[in-house]
Amino acid sequence: MNLERKHIGAALIITLIPIVCFPVLFPSLRLIFFAPFLIILYYNKSYTTCLWAALACGLVMDILSSTMRLGLYGIDYCLTTWLLYSQRRHFFADNLSTLPIMTFFFSVLSTLIQLFLTNIFEQGISISWNWAATDLIYMPAIDAFYAFIVFILPSVLFGRRQLRGKDYFI
Repeated sequence: MNLERKHIGAALIITLIPIVCFPVLFPSLRLIFFAPFLIILYYNKSYTTCLWAALACGLVMDILSSTMRLGLYGIDYCLTTWLLYSQRRHFFADNLSTLPIMTFFFSVLSTLIQLFLTNIFEQGISISWNWAATDLIYMPAIDAFYAFIVFILPSVLFGRRQLRGKDYFI
């Protein structure tokens, strides 16, 4: 599974389906569905294109949710992309663990930026150990698991087998 070879249109469609369906089926589950899509974009597109896509994804989330003020998701995703895009060079695009790890980092950074933006523009959120465990460890782990299940596991199970080392020689 190589993130540089992922088809961006298919990744967008795979992302949009759960955004529409999951809030109806599981209203208390607050995943960051655009995180894996944006991580795939990091490995396929330029920095400015990723920032524009992060803004667009954030505006879609702003339109579909009523929990935050309009524009805060867009600012959040742009700031997260700004901080995380340069870190992609530390993770190989063809490694199976890259997408879940980067999704985990995206989720943690996005949560911290949302906390900061919410404290500035809205009521402050009370920070507790329970909040930190849930929003900084548990939910990012579920986001990473979601990225693995939806974007990596199908290509591992049904994709073409990659030849490695000794498989090249008869």
